[in-house]
Amino acid sequence: MEYNDYELVCLAQEGNTKAIDIIYNKYMPIIAKKSKNAIFTIKQHGIEINDIMQEGYLGLDEAIKNFSQDDVATFYTFANLCIDRKISNYLRNIVSNKNRLLNEAIFIDDNIENLISDKSNIEDELVNRNMQEDIINKVKKKLTFFENSVFELIVSGYNFTEIANNLNRDVKSIYNTVDRIKHKVKNVMEEDN
Repeated sequence: MEYNDYELVCLAQEGNTKAIDIIYNKYMPIIAKKSKNAIFTIKQHGIEINDIMQEGYLGLDEAIKNFSQDDVATFYTFANLCIDRKISNYLRNIVSNKNRLLNEAIFIDDNIENLISDKSNIEDELVNRNMQEDIINKVKKKLTFFENSVFELIVSGYNFTEIANNLNRDVKSIYNTVDRIKHKVKNVMEEDN
């Protein structure tokens, strides 16, 4: 049985995860297209398309939560507006200097191979591995319990929505937590230099 957008949104607002998944899958091509268009405008800032898509999904999430069938606009129109607004605000913040520290932060994961530049020298490899483990341990000591939980899930390859679902939080909370983690990682990296 196929549902229209109004029915899906109503079910999603009641917490029906299948309806939410259907809406996300239906609007994924729209978010992907908007993200691809946006990445060209700020490619010099080192932002990845997944970051922009995540903002698009946050906009869609807001549209689902805030849509009222009493509104004159269709859900499609409202969702597009929310997605555009969220992506535009994100791009505006990226371009401004106030987020420079977060944009330049280095995120470390458990994939040691990514940080090893010279694989021909085993001694250098071991030193790099020990340095990375030391940095990760220092970062983990600076994180709160919740931040550590988010950090572990990110390292395990979960996306923001999956992390939010696993930790029973909203996606925006996870996004803000990741920003705090990036800031703490940057501080630890600066302390080591």
